[in-house]
Amino acid sequence: MAKVLALLISAVLPVAALAQPAVEPLALNANNQLFCNKQTDWCVGIKTDGTLETNGPFATSRTLRADRRLWDSPEIPDFKQFSVWPELIRLSEERALVGVIGPEQPDFKAETPFSGGGFTRRDLYLFDVNLGDQSSGNLVFIMPYTADTSIRACFNDADEKKRAGHCSDVYSFKAALKPLPGKDDYPALQVTTHATRFPAGVSRNADSSIMPALTKEQLAPQADKQCSYTVTYQWQAAGGVYEPASTLPDCAEFLEASPRG
Repeated sequence: MAKVLALLISAVLPVAALAQPAVEPLALNANNQLFCNKQTDWCVGIKTDGTLETNGPFATSRTLRADRRLWDSPEIPDFKQFSVWPELIRLSEERALVGVIGPEQPDFKAETPFSGGGFTRRDLYLFDVNLGDQSSGNLVFIMPYTADTSIRACFNDADEKKRAGHCSDVYSFKAALKPLPGKDDYPALQVTTHATRFPAGVSRNADSSIMPALTKEQLAPQADKQCSYTVTYQWQAAGGVYEPASTLPDCAEFLEASPRG
């Protein structure tokens, strides 16, 4: 009877999940010029003054006396355009998810200029690093991290007057990442985004020059409900990728240099 009861209980209990992963902030260390955690037992840097084979992001540990290169993509960007994600997600003494922030692949363009404006986007590249495993350092997740667009909107004095001197349409997208308990030795990743447009009511799919004069209410950034969302990604061991729990909205207006209307 006790055995049957144990089987029934195990059937209704959820599959054991990872404990809450620890997030450790990284700050620039004056001694080694790397971004390190408080204990300085994990540090992350980006080498830019070496050869094509040696340049790129890396993680190192003075306590484990080990280091790993992180970039495993065939496309080799200009790493001077990259920065260290100022956090790491600690999974064990030897293992963490480590990130760098840089232009989106595959072209890795730092900026797309417009007449009187431009578009920039930075993605977060997250790597699974085990300093006790020579084969680790694999890219496991990429997400849009920031994107900013500025488009000229005044071409004469009348335009400037109608827009109360605000002569650019501005679009902004920001994302934040938070680890949650997961499965298969990987945390879940909760992504929260915030997208805004200024002035309120402008759209990259419409000509803002034909809009009526701006009202006082429009002279503040307007949150975009569709592209301000929270979604959780779960690790899928079969495919070796993170997949979102729900379909992502179309945010090309904020995330692409030339979105199609």
